[in-house]
Amino acid sequence: MEHYSGGIIIGLALVLFVALFFALFFWRRARNQTKHLQAFIDAEYDTLNSLAQDHPLADKLADICELVETQIPDCFASVMMVNTQRTALDAVAVKSLPPEFTKALQNLPIAEGVGACGTAAALKQPVVVEDMLIDPRFEVFLALIDQYKLRAAWSFPVFSPTDRRLLGTFALYSTQARIPDAEEARLIERSRDLISLVIAQHQDRVERLRSEQQTASLFEHNPDAVFTLDLDGFFTSVNQAGEKLIDLPIEQVIGRHYEACLVEEDHALMRRHFEAAKEGEPQHYQVRILNSRGVLKKLELTNIPMIVDGKITGVHGIAKDITQQSEYEERLQIFNRSVEASTNGVVISDARRPGFPIIYINPAFSDISGYQPEEMIGRNCRILQGADTDPNTVREISAALREQSEIRCVIRNYRKDGKPFWNELIISPVRDVNHEVSHFVGLQNDISERVEREAELAYNAEHDVLTGLPNRTALERFLQRSVANNSARVYVLFIDLDGFKPVNDSLGHECGDHILVQTAKRLSSVMPKHDLLARFGGDEFVAVIQSVQTDEGVIPIARKILETFDAPFAYDDAEVSLSAAIGIASSEIAVKNPNELIQHADVAMYEAKRRGSGTYQWFSPDLDLDTQQQITLRAQLQEAIQKAQFEVFYQPIVSRSGGIVGVEALVRWAHPERGYISPADFIPLAERTGQIVAIGNWVLEQACKDLATLRESGVAQVSVNFSPMQFYRDDFIETVAGLIKKYAIKPNQLVAEITENVLLRDSAGALRMMAELRELGLEIALDDFGTGFASLSYLNVIPAQKLKIDRCFVQDIDSNSRNAAITRGMLTMAAELGIEVVGEGVETEAERDYLTRYACDFMQGYLFCKPLPLSDLLTWLDHK
Repeated sequence: MEHYSGGIIIGLALVLFVALFFALFFWRRARNQTKHLQAFIDAEYDTLNSLAQDHPLADKLADICELVETQIPDCFASVMMVNTQRTALDAVAVKSLPPEFTKALQNLPIAEGVGACGTAAALKQPVVVEDMLIDPRFEVFLALIDQYKLRAAWSFPVFSPTDRRLLGTFALYSTQARIPDAEEARLIERSRDLISLVIAQHQDRVERLRSEQQTASLFEHNPDAVFTLDLDGFFTSVNQAGEKLIDLPIEQVIGRHYEACLVEEDHALMRRHFEAAKEGEPQHYQVRILNSRGVLKKLELTNIPMIVDGKITGVHGIAKDITQQSEYEERLQIFNRSVEASTNGVVISDARRPGFPIIYINPAFSDISGYQPEEMIGRNCRILQGADTDPNTVREISAALREQSEIRCVIRNYRKDGKPFWNELIISPVRDVNHEVSHFVGLQNDISERVEREAELAYNAEHDVLTGLPNRTALERFLQRSVANNSARVYVLFIDLDGFKPVNDSLGHECGDHILVQTAKRLSSVMPKHDLLARFGGDEFVAVIQSVQTDEGVIPIARKILETFDAPFAYDDAEVSLSAAIGIASSEIAVKNPNELIQHADVAMYEAKRRGSGTYQWFSPDLDLDTQQQITLRAQLQEAIQKAQFEVFYQPIVSRSGGIVGVEALVRWAHPERGYISPADFIPLAERTGQIVAIGNWVLEQACKDLATLRESGVAQVSVNFSPMQFYRDDFIETVAGLIKKYAIKPNQLVAEITENVLLRDSAGALRMMAELRELGLEIALDDFGTGFASLSYLNVIPAQKLKIDRCFVQDIDSNSRNAAITRGMLTMAAELGIEVVGEGVETEAERDYLTRYACDFMQGYLFCKPLPLSDLLTWLDHK
């Protein structure tokens, strides 16, 4: 009765609080707003009546909302409470707004950014929004806001008056874009405090009723064990449920101390609660006991002080065996949390009702589909199907449900907003204790990103990223199918651009990429239907032609391809002219694998390049033989590098007077079987394969090593040829510097012979490296002058001390007027620039005399001495 009286006192206090507070508020505002007087009186009466009587909590809160709404015009109040999981808010009182609005506010996540209430609950502080239409936290609620013509939202968190625990939120929605004034803010805060008291009153009442019901069931008819303990902890009574729990006759329980039943680890726990109960504080806790047979049981204990004539005479106890329940609840909680937290959508449907209606969906399903529980419960997942849903998959699902068997599939479904997604679906039957299928559980996973990624990967796996053309993989598959499915001939055209690399190196890769994309478009425009054009790699394209049946039918296609290069390529303000070479192979020539046709066409393309740009060439077995020889030679060249099969020959350089001023180091390959191989046979191959770098470094070191011996014989300088490939390496200068230091080379003892082509790829970088070579003490000689691409445009910036006129201009200079004119011009120009000139390839006295007459500084050629090994050169020098 004391608890009950206390509840009445709290209720009366609340009534008084409401009456005084709202009367005061109304008195302040009534001077200016008398038109709401009757509405306020009615609302206040309803609120006081509701609080004074035992009305449902929702009704009490709704009455408070209504009372506030009468005082703040154009506003709608709502109270939301935290759910049992404390993860979301549910609307429990929305007085003036329709039920549809209340439904929309159910299960509102407690999170920052979720409207005003979700944010206020998450931050635990008021959130006052002047205009919801421009606040990003209300984007998902815009339809609802528009429907009910709302603008402002003011939400205040509601806390427990005792422990500041979050109970929910109190919010007002205004039809005007504004914030509350000072008096309205005080009214809202006081109303929130009142709501907190009302909820606390309700919770106290619920707990009080539960306690009274427990008290009424403490005795024999209680299915739980009920007992009493004296103030020393000895049993004074126990019911039959307690006797069964301990597994001892009642007469053996009476007079025993409670510790005799407990496991030792729980003695201190129960002693603490027992002492607290003796002090008048009811206790609720869990302990473990061992019955007479040693079986461990988990109990939920409630201790209540027994009060007689105002004094505590003992402790009343209720023990509930929760052993199985605890295990079950633990598993159930794990299951519930797992299902609720699962990123997979979970759907449970009733297998015993027609249409298998849904009875449960988890939050992940709503996230995936956009449908809320109230929209799905009682319905079927067919709502997710749409125009592009595969009917065969739908039939397979229906068949599995009829047969009550598991099914796994991927199906194209549609969200509530109409957007499609790929659903990885597993449906499994659930059987009851009678092994009858009672439910179906569906697991859904949105794999749209994975499907799209796999589709993109599949596309990229067979397409060139830059041009969008099929790549080598797609080409080979298409060729395999074409040869297998065609009894007629299939043709392969290997297309390679002429002059693309210098353009790519000089104008940049962005320009090069632009040209490749335009090339792909041009080639595609002349390709016949049902044939394939692929980018093979770099500036190489391959076409597979299966639409023509004869060699004569392929030739027009090849010509059209070549004609696409007649027009220059435009890039920014520049125009670039390119040509192409085409190699053609036919399936008429037997091959073990269709992909060999690509190799044959590649071989023919190189032959077309050798014969000049802008042409095509048919493959023949003779061309393949030459290619095999090149492959063999490349392998042997690598072996020669590893086994140092090279030798350095030296050819003298003489002055006009005939004196020896230096020698040029020339590499020779002493093949163990073929003897000496001409540099013309292996140097171009080494340039193409990059093996020239290793060869060039070896020649440079050998020349540095021989320099001391040569100087003892009167040779002042040694010239060494440097390949453009060496200039492209980052460690080039470091390598040269290391050798100079290692062999103590003095300035001007070493001459670096380079060709003009070294400037094509990176002229600025090449010029910088030449300057660094000069700093190391090397002279620079421009070799094969006049045969490259850069001649006059770079001659004035190259730090060269010597210029070597190529043999093609020296040959027959005494009788060939063109060669004579070019050579005289070079000599005159070099003299003006202060550069010394070396005439190469002098083989006749007439050529020597002509060069001497026009003041050529130095000469070199067979007329004086052919290249010799070091030992032979030294002998030649001794007899000179």
